[in-house]
This record gives sequence, C-alpha cells and structure tokens, in this order.
Amino acid sequence: MKKSICALLILLLTIGVLAGCSTNNGGNDTVSEGEDNEKINIAVIVKGTDIPYFQVVNSGAEAAAAELGVDMYFAGAPGGETDINGQINIVETAINQRVDGIVIAASDATSLAPVLNNAVDQGIPVALVDSGVEMDRYISYATTNNEAAAYAVGGALGEIIGGQGKVGVVNFTAGAATAIAREKGFRDAIEELYPDIQLLETQYSNADRSRALSIAEDLLTAHPDLVAIYAANEPTVVGVGRALEERGSDVVLVGFDSSDDIIPLLEKGILRATAVQMPYQMGYAGIEEIVKHIRGEAVTRELDTGVVIVTPENMSDKESQDALYPLGK
Repeated sequence: MKKSICALLILLLTIGVLAGCSTNNGGNDTVSEGEDNEKINIAVIVKGTDIPYFQVVNSGAEAAAAELGVDMYFAGAPGGETDINGQINIVETAINQRVDGIVIAASDATSLAPVLNNAVDQGIPVALVDSGVEMDRYISYATTNNEAAAYAVGGALGEIIGGQGKVGVVNFTAGAATAIAREKGFRDAIEELYPDIQLLETQYSNADRSRALSIAEDLLTAHPDLVAIYAANEPTVVGVGRALEERGSDVVLVGFDSSDDIIPLLEKGILRATAVQMPYQMGYAGIEEIVKHIRGEAVTRELDTGVVIVTPENMSDKESQDALYPLGK
C-alpha cells in the first residue's frame, strides 16, 4: 500500500513539474504568472498621455488591472498622436523590459506593425484598443466601429443642412486606422444619402487644437459659402469649434469624441452632433482580454465598445449623460 501511495505521489509531482515548464511560442500562446508568483505586468501604450480621451482609456485599464490583481503602467509618445517613432520606441522599451503583455492604441496602422510583430515573436501578446494595426497576430481588438459611427454623423449632418451646401472635412492623422475609417464612413454617407452636398478636400490637424483652429479660419475665409465642417477627433472638434465661436459663425459643426472642452460646444449649440465613444470600456477590455489570454482563458478577439450620437437636443438623456461623463460628473 505504501509503495502504491509513493508511486502516486511521484506521478503527481512529475505532472506538476511538467505543467510548470510550459513555454510560450509567441503571442498566440498563453504564459504563466511564474513560479515566484510575481504579478502579471502589462504595458498600456497610447498615442499621448495628456490627451483626455486616452486618460479615460487609462482609467478603464486601471480599474480592470485592480480587479484582476495585475500590474500595469501607462505610457504614450512624448510628441502626441503624430509622434510615431516615439511610440515605436516605447514599444521597444516594453519588449526589453519583458512585460507580460502590451495593450496599445497605435498611432499608425502600418508603422507600428513591425515592432508589434517583434513583440509577439518575443512571446509578448498584443491587444489592440481604439486603433487597428496591419497585423493579424493580436489577441484582441476593442474599438468603436468608426466607419459606422462616422456614417451616422454624416447622415445627421445631411439632415441638419437640408442635403445641400459646401462642407469642409478636417481629419487628424493621415495614417491612423481610426482616421481612415472616420473619413470613409462620413464620405460614404454624404455620397450615398446626400449627393448634392459638396465635400471639400480633406485637411489634417495632426490632432492639434491650434492647427485645427487655423484650418477652420482658412476654410471660412476661402469659402464664404461654407455651410458645415466635419471634425474627426477631440482636438480637431475643439479647435474648429473655437474658431467658429470666435467669429460668431453659424457654420454647422459635427464631429467625433467628447471631453470637458467639447461639452460646452454642445451646450452652446456650436457642435450640432458628435459621435461619443466608450474609451473607458476600451481600456477595461484591453486589460481584461489580455489577462484572460495570459491565464489560458477564452478571449473575445473583436469587441465593438459602442458609440452614442449626442446632440444639443438629446444631451440631457441618460444614455448621452453616461457617454459624456464616463467617470461621473
């Protein structure tokens, strides 16, 4: 009997050792939390840490990390959304630090692909939030359906201006997947639903409020018959909105995102419609899904975190209030 018990104990110990020796052959395999029980450490890398939208992404990520008992740190390119090389350097640093996973909102869909593929090659899983990358080795992607949301904004604008007139288009970063989708969705809506609207050539703000303000002023000067402007992200909406407010212009503004500086534009009726995303949910999902992957649990690869089209008329509704104030008032 004793020999049988000893044999069983040896077998169980052998299985335990073999289980502890499992390896990670890239980002599509799971990794263990280590024999020394060190916490999982995740790098959350965004386009800029001083951008209000990504600060909300960070709040969601921090909440998930606290609930799941993992560590994380928040980083972004020092030069903001257009500092692609700066973001690449941050990813390289995370790889060298041997983080357990990377959650990223990529500044450029093409340029970030090589370094993120390298992370996967090094056994570090990658989860995408907000912005896509031209790679298929990510474990999860939590984002707005930007094209559909922009289509809805285009439809709202067409209705507001009666399906006629000249409209300026101010996007943010030419190579960002979100920027591409937001322009496509908007242009598709206008072309399909309101073909009598004339869309001007796209201008780029580089996600800079001052530049967006300057672009809006130039548009107003060059096109005195301008009836509306579409602004594709938070800094662009704020910059264009301030230009319209300073001039006392009745040009219609529609756009994307929300922030403490966008809400007054809605309240004053300067901003007539905006697609408000769910950045808190993106950050939360990014951490949640990558931790599931690391722990060997099932992962949802594609997550649509939703959007609400907010207008001055509906901004007091509960759904709009929840979207405008994701962290509460």
